[in-house]
Amino acid sequence: MAENQTASTVEDVKETVTAKTAKAKETVTEKTAEVKEAVAVKTAKAKEVIAETQEQAKEVIAETQEQVKEVIAETQEKIETEAKELNQNIQNQLAQIKQDLLERIEVIKTQLNSSQGNLLELKNALKTELNALIEDLTKVSKELKDDISQISVKHKETLVGSLKRTKEQAVEAWNKVRAS
Repeated sequence: MAENQTASTVEDVKETVTAKTAKAKETVTEKTAEVKEAVAVKTAKAKEVIAETQEQAKEVIAETQEQVKEVIAETQEKIETEAKELNQNIQNQLAQIKQDLLERIEVIKTQLNSSQGNLLELKNALKTELNALIEDLTKVSKELKDDISQISVKHKETLVGSLKRTKEQAVEAWNKVRAS
């Protein structure tokens, strides 16, 4: 009888172990399915956030490129306007020099007769006037070089400043995109 009772107890333990094992397997399967579902949901959310961030980054890049194009166009317009003004100033100065030269020649003509002594005087006066003209042209040339140099430096500084501001704005926008 003790054998029957031991056999019965062993059988009960086997049934209990089998039932508990089946229940544990079922619980593990359920928990695994829940974890897989949670991971899938979080992965989908992460993909969505990444897609939104990429879209925002594309918008920031497009805006930045547009700002750079606008700055370049504005700077180019300014340079063209100042170049036209400079060209007009050059033309005016050359016209004034030509007028001055013609007036000086007329003065010399009226002062001199056609005698040999007067021709020597004319030669010397012309030499003096030509030297003065060369000096004037040298001054104008130097002024033009200085003007062009100033315009170049000024617009380079303007362009560098504009591009720096645009870059800073793009970085700010990018940081906002990354933060959100």
